[in-house]
Amino acid sequence: MTSSPKHPSCAPGGLLAVCLLGLPAALCAQAAPAVTSTSTSGSSPAGDIVQLSAFEVSSDREKGYSSSQSVGATRMGMALKEIPQNIAVINENLIRDVSARSISDVARYISGVTQTSGSATDTVTIRGVNVNNPNSNGLPDVGSSQGTGLDMALFDRIEILKGPSAVIYGSTSSGGVVNRTMKKPNFNRAGGYIDLEMGSFADYRGVLDVNHAFGANKQFAARLIGTYWTRETQQDFSYGRRRFIAPEFSWRITPDTVVTVIFSDFYDKVAKTWTTFYTLPPYTTAARPFPISINLNIPHSRAYAEPYSTQWEEATRYNLEATHRFSDAWSIRLSGFTGNYGYYEDPTTIPRDLVLVNGRYFMQRSWRNSANPSDSSVIAFDSAWSFDLGPTKHKLVALAQYSEGTGETVQYLGRGPTGSTTNVLPLLDIENPVYGGQPVSTFLSSSTHSEGNNLAFAVQEQAYFFNEKLILQAGLRHDRNSRAGLNRMTSVATTPPAATHWTPRYGAVYRFTDKISAYYSRSETFTPVFTANVDGTTFTPPTSEQDEVGVKLEAFEGKISAVVSYYDRTDLNTIISDPDPARASLGYRIQVPGDNQKGYEMDLLLSPIEGMQLMFGGARIEANSLSGLRSRNVPTRQYTFLGSYTVPRGMLKNFKVGLAYRNYNDRPGDSGNTFFLPGFDVWDGFAGYSWGENDVHLSVRNLTNKWYADSAVNRNVGKTGDPRTVQLRYTRRF
Repeated sequence: MTSSPKHPSCAPGGLLAVCLLGLPAALCAQAAPAVTSTSTSGSSPAGDIVQLSAFEVSSDREKGYSSSQSVGATRMGMALKEIPQNIAVINENLIRDVSARSISDVARYISGVTQTSGSATDTVTIRGVNVNNPNSNGLPDVGSSQGTGLDMALFDRIEILKGPSAVIYGSTSSGGVVNRTMKKPNFNRAGGYIDLEMGSFADYRGVLDVNHAFGANKQFAARLIGTYWTRETQQDFSYGRRRFIAPEFSWRITPDTVVTVIFSDFYDKVAKTWTTFYTLPPYTTAARPFPISINLNIPHSRAYAEPYSTQWEEATRYNLEATHRFSDAWSIRLSGFTGNYGYYEDPTTIPRDLVLVNGRYFMQRSWRNSANPSDSSVIAFDSAWSFDLGPTKHKLVALAQYSEGTGETVQYLGRGPTGSTTNVLPLLDIENPVYGGQPVSTFLSSSTHSEGNNLAFAVQEQAYFFNEKLILQAGLRHDRNSRAGLNRMTSVATTPPAATHWTPRYGAVYRFTDKISAYYSRSETFTPVFTANVDGTTFTPPTSEQDEVGVKLEAFEGKISAVVSYYDRTDLNTIISDPDPARASLGYRIQVPGDNQKGYEMDLLLSPIEGMQLMFGGARIEANSLSGLRSRNVPTRQYTFLGSYTVPRGMLKNFKVGLAYRNYNDRPGDSGNTFFLPGFDVWDGFAGYSWGENDVHLSVRNLTNKWYADSAVNRNVGKTGDPRTVQLRYTRRF
């Protein structure tokens, strides 16, 4: 059983608020006026002058797939060309065109971002490093590598911040950060839409998004977002069932003060099939062999897990955001959430090694039953200012954030007739499988409780010199992390001392013209480690440092925008699972010296004629460990393209057609580089037509129905990419 969610004390944030609120008093007289725009979530009644919150971005500045502003990089709305970092913004236009149901569905068209855990997941790899847990509204999500308990229908914007971003987000992946922006109630309209979707492999999904503004001066707004999704895949026994609902409420207390509350409830259960192909020995690195199951004429639909193998996620969450604008130059925000998340396997059977018996291949399989519930709470206070000091302009954000959480892990493993935990069930003949079987016995292999908290203070400033041609950025964050754990099996409690860390960031942008600029940045991240191996051995905290340079272009009112960047990053003391499957199944991990990643990236967005949107991406990723091995599942070359054309007038007005392309070269299938997955290129397409309040959209993934290896799970098994998959969506707006 999990404990009740803890509600963090507001004292840390409140203490910082007292200090910060008085700071800009002397600056307000010189404050520069903010840009005015219409807000989609907190605007005033018709006829009023509407000014956008400092913590929001204007959707009016999004043209097709191009977005000129970011809120995730600095916690305040800011033009991308002013930020010394490569940031990719995925707006709602792009999300809907590719029919994205997860982060990976759409992020795979961004340079330097690869899909390495199969489709329909929120896990991606940025610059050679897995990013499992995204952020939402700038706050860290609670979840696991399987998900975060939030459906894609809740979000209208995804920002991918490439490279370490610890000043704003604290301990994060060294590859980058994914920040999602939730939809909010709208004070200006009533209505919404309903999506009805159907597709290949019994895929059916419905989405409802309805908004209503009410009250004497429309000071109240409510929104309801809900999803129901049932699906299968080409693989035997595969299925998925999801329900999600998120009621939202906003109150505009004054024209400058808005409070929003969002509740969400999520449940998703799927068959835990693990894999859709396997490799066969021998493994010869020099020849880079890829002997796969197709050589034995085994159907791609074959499942190697038992039909009863399942997993599910369930989560509830309460979100709060309150913003107040004192003036054009000064805004504050209080935000946070409290919720619980659970990931369960009840049970799952795990494909292991292949063995050769009398000339036939058989698969070993293990058995696991686990429960991983967790509770988490976060509260954050942000204060943003824009002001002048003499001839210079400044934009400054200060934040205080406190988070705490508890987690439980209970795991049972199965044993086979010989007592093995990796060869538990009867050997499965991969050419003629006979399913069925249970462990001879099970035992409690792990039962732990953990709790921890983080208190962070950060400040980041951008200063503008020489008529805003030179922009200097500097930031500093201090984190204090503490953890405590209890091994219930041994009754041993661990309470390591709190870990503190200072994280700096600095950079510069030089604007040659209003259209073109160059930038440099130095950024860092860290990972405090409080856990230990089963035998009590501890780990050294991993760290990462990166230098990045680049050029940004934005011309013709957003019709042309481009970013070209080069980065050099070093990771130290990386923690990975023990390469011995038996030890890994018991929770053992090891540390390797670290990795070094260098790479080039290019993203280009064009709108050459009315109605046409073109995205080009390319990346060179030199992701090598210090021992010279390439990073698992990471290609060294990646090319992407996505384009669409909407007929602007005439008989076919509002008819849209689009095409997308991805190309990866070969990738190591394991950390030892003993085998490689071959490169691939895949074409996707879509078409749509709108009339009145109706819209029909057809998406086809993998147009040529190409078989390709998406990723490798371990040396023997992996996941294939989607076969040709058709999705039809009908939208009714009201």
